[in-house]
Amino acid sequence: MTNFAFTVKDDPTYNVMTEHSSVLFKKAPDYLLSKRNQFIMVLFVSVFAIAFINVYKPFGSDKWIGHQGITDTMYLAWSILLVSIGMIVVAISRIIMYRHSIKPTHNITYIKYGLWVFVELLLLSGAFTLLALIVGSNLEISTEDPLNIYVNAMQNTIFIIGIPYFICILYFSFQERSAKLKELMNENIGFKSSNLISIRDSRGVLQLSVAKENLLYIESADNYICIWYQKNDMLKKQLMRITMKEISEQLADTNIVRCHRSYMVNLDLVKVMRREKENLFLELGVPNIKEIPISKTYGEKVLRRLVPIS
Repeated sequence: MTNFAFTVKDDPTYNVMTEHSSVLFKKAPDYLLSKRNQFIMVLFVSVFAIAFINVYKPFGSDKWIGHQGITDTMYLAWSILLVSIGMIVVAISRIIMYRHSIKPTHNITYIKYGLWVFVELLLLSGAFTLLALIVGSNLEISTEDPLNIYVNAMQNTIFIIGIPYFICILYFSFQERSAKLKELMNENIGFKSSNLISIRDSRGVLQLSVAKENLLYIESADNYICIWYQKNDMLKKQLMRITMKEISEQLADTNIVRCHRSYMVNLDLVKVMRREKENLFLELGVPNIKEIPISKTYGEKVLRRLVPIS
């Protein structure tokens, strides 16, 4: 008789269920909990809610206009007041959430964040229901059963709050991914070799990574520089917005040194240094490359690097 040892873990759906459940209990991303994004979310929800209420006139409030002298302007003012009260509640909720999240022992997980938003929807729906009953009673307008009003309020609140929440979360997620992508690019992923020189522009954005032996010289042009290098024995150049002072600081730990107000040169590639009257010039021994001048300001530094004193 054959024995079958089958456990729950052998079920192919087990790993999927476990994976999804584990995600729910992971810490919610920081972009959902940061002060800045919480403020943006409350502000965006406020604008969206005012527009929604005035376009669709939920909670049977379309019956209020024209009744006892209520005009569209008065309705707009009422909607702003209503939204302001609601957003004060949400803002208080978000402040509590933020303070709760920064405590080491009180992480906000995905499931906790979802439940928090759900409770906000329940409370706001209840407040809107109560307001609709009070206003309807004061204006002597017949109202529905409170339970029906609450269900209707919940549906409208999901539109008023849920949709802008979802839009904000998508926007924050996109911002986070863009920032990480930029960070990865700036970290120069894939160019970790010590034989490479990485050069960034004035904004700190990586523009060029080139092998040390292929970088020939750098020439300034106002607030731009022109980097001359070799690629497959062909002469190439890269124009970049950065000053000579800034790039000198970037390359301070390399053998690419400043030899003139307008030039930096790779001393490892210098083949000839010659004097012509009072002027010094460097030759790199590369076809179609002009002589690089050495000015008096940088002459002593260059000579010490080329001809070390023992």
